[in-house]
Amino acid sequence: MRTQTSPRFLIKFPQGALATLRERVLADSEHEQFAVLLARTRQVGGSTILTVVDLLFPAQADYQQQSGAFLRIRKAFIHQVLVELTTRCDVDTIIDVHTHPFALSHVSFSATDDADERSFFRFLRETFEGLHYASIVFSQTRYAARVWTERDGVPAARKALIKTQTRPEQIASADFPRSPAARVEDLELIADDGFFHRSALALGLDVMRTIMDDQVISLVGVGGLGSVIAEHLIHMGFQTINLVDPDELELANLNRVVGATFEDASAQRAKVEVVKGHLARINPQAHIRAYQLDVHDPRIEPVLALSDWIMVATDTHASRLKAQELSLRYFVPLLSAGVNISVKDGVVEDMSGEVICARVGDGLCLQCLGRINPIQVASSLHPDRAIREALVTRGYVRGKDVKEPAVKTLNSMLATMAVEVLINQYTQAHRHAPILVYEHNGAMSIYEDHESVEERNKACFLCTL
Repeated sequence: MRTQTSPRFLIKFPQGALATLRERVLADSEHEQFAVLLARTRQVGGSTILTVVDLLFPAQADYQQQSGAFLRIRKAFIHQVLVELTTRCDVDTIIDVHTHPFALSHVSFSATDDADERSFFRFLRETFEGLHYASIVFSQTRYAARVWTERDGVPAARKALIKTQTRPEQIASADFPRSPAARVEDLELIADDGFFHRSALALGLDVMRTIMDDQVISLVGVGGLGSVIAEHLIHMGFQTINLVDPDELELANLNRVVGATFEDASAQRAKVEVVKGHLARINPQAHIRAYQLDVHDPRIEPVLALSDWIMVATDTHASRLKAQELSLRYFVPLLSAGVNISVKDGVVEDMSGEVICARVGDGLCLQCLGRINPIQVASSLHPDRAIREALVTRGYVRGKDVKEPAVKTLNSMLATMAVEVLINQYTQAHRHAPILVYEHNGAMSIYEDHESVEERNKACFLCTL
């Protein structure tokens, strides 16, 4: 079974920001260019994650010296950056960026870079409290990145990996090349008689290698909808999948939970364990982790923080809100899928669902789209039990104990849409659509929800960067 470990230091960008940065600093192939990123540093699960909030570019007048192999920035610009950094509450990290425009592929920090950065790091430590420092150097096709720390009181540069939210923004790291062993394993699975040969014919070898070797998907909720999503993920080639759900199987779940048997439900086995076993039987080489925990459990935070995508298929507002909060905190894009069947007097009035893709930096989330009901959240999480019960008793929360209608066909439609949206983030075969709606009221239809996007709260406290 394949095991994966993340590099300990990660630098993450909002959607589109890395492409903007590279386009700007690499436009001049004859002169080194400089930029400063303001970021937030967090430690989680043994890793350090730097999330980039702002990109700052010096004016030409801010360059004291500039050539193809050397640059020096005026102190006034650095002073201005430090003033902004120390007066804002959303950032605590400075990342300086420069280029080696003469280098087409290989790139590394020079001895001059080492001396200058070590000196600047010492200055920051001696002058300010709680500030962090990192740096990136770009060639035309690669990068090297590092985070400065102290080891026994001595400055130490630790290699860092840049993580992007979509494949087209990815750039090769000079320090973290793809593992040759992983490539051999991928080739075996993609070969003419391999598991994913036909998938590779449809999606392309590069996409399949990215999916199989470099992506961690966390699925929150593995019931009727989530279990179908999980099965689709394993069939599409994802090799590392985290399953998060606190619930146990019941007999009433058997009409829709993929992989579940009568014996599983009778024994009230954990949903995550049942689905994990099902996925492992399909692909024994995959690395499936089962967490029988609620998404609010602190142990789940590092699991989601170190993922490449969070997929949400839960039926509570509180769990979706928590997943969205962690997505935005650690710059992990989120895909939310949901279904609805409304029955009145024995007649189905509505059968529908939607898939929302909320990439960090796109300026939208479940909160600003109005998909989170604060009363529903309070009824689940308010610390005062009397208030939680009063919200239900007074009618603010309806149908709390009512079992919702559910059929596998609707779950399968939405699960397929969700995984198709995810795959499109790698292939870019279709235009990105933040919200897709499925309806089966009279006739089946799938359409994009432009209205919700346009009317969202553009001053959202949660997702506005």
